[in-house]
Amino acid sequence: MTSQVTVKFNVRVNQYRYSYDDLRRIWLEADRLGYYSASLFDLLNTDALECWTTLTALLAQTQRIRAVPMVLANPYRHPALLAKMAATLDVISNGRMTLGIGAGGSGSDTRASGLPFPSTRQRCEMLEESVHLIRRLWTEPTVSHDGRYYSVDGASVQPKPVQQPAPPVLVGGHGPRYVLPTIGRIADIANIGNNDTVDDHRRYQSIVHAAAEAAGRDPSRIEWTHNTDCVIAPTQREYDAVVARLAEQSGITAGRYRTERLCNTLSGTPEQVAERINTYVESGIRYFFVVFPNPAPTETLALFANEVMAQFN
Repeated sequence: MTSQVTVKFNVRVNQYRYSYDDLRRIWLEADRLGYYSASLFDLLNTDALECWTTLTALLAQTQRIRAVPMVLANPYRHPALLAKMAATLDVISNGRMTLGIGAGGSGSDTRASGLPFPSTRQRCEMLEESVHLIRRLWTEPTVSHDGRYYSVDGASVQPKPVQQPAPPVLVGGHGPRYVLPTIGRIADIANIGNNDTVDDHRRYQSIVHAAAEAAGRDPSRIEWTHNTDCVIAPTQREYDAVVARLAEQSGITAGRYRTERLCNTLSGTPEQVAERINTYVESGIRYFFVVFPNPAPTETLALFANEVMAQFN
């Protein structure tokens, strides 16, 4: 199987209870193996290294791979501060930063950290204003803004980001009433759902694209992504053994694990995984955010890169 288009792969790391050594190993291997990007989640009140600080350290030790926070909770950081942080990381990494941001979905995490957590509608309005302000700060010499939620007076971000005209903004989340239309209005890259089917994506796209058109944007310029879990092994026999082990660790049968945990995932042998990816590629999706078993084994990263990624790029 070969692809005539560029297909990108992100190692999506949910760093709960990961050591920094584990994260460093994963990022260095992913960088060496040719993955396009890697990501960390953004939660404050959990047993995990803080997203932005850790991304900065990891980008300083890698050469090619991009960093994508998945996704920053907008309520945690004022947009003027975040614009400066993101521009700085873009300069330090020589343009290897994608700003992943969302409305902030964890009410318990936000409130536990002493921050307000308004309604979904209001958080989406805040996100939209925040992204517009961040883009202005990246591209204009000075910015004054007196908005509904944020105000700045002669604010300036210097130095500007390396990426021109501005770093890409990935917006993640779910919810057809508020979140998806917001994505259509502001996102360069859309990140919605998890382990969804092609038909699921088409339903999401209809909402996102309608909102983009209503805002005067070209929907075709919004890059679409697919989030997926992945359990992979070189042969069917080895795959069955991995599934049995994971099921035992979860305290359920292998059959139940396949049904409940692996439904619609990109799991199987390299040939099976590549075939499933191709289904999404044929539907127009070119960017895959892959979650491997925790913490992602080095041999699994290599197997996916050498036997799956190689079929597309």
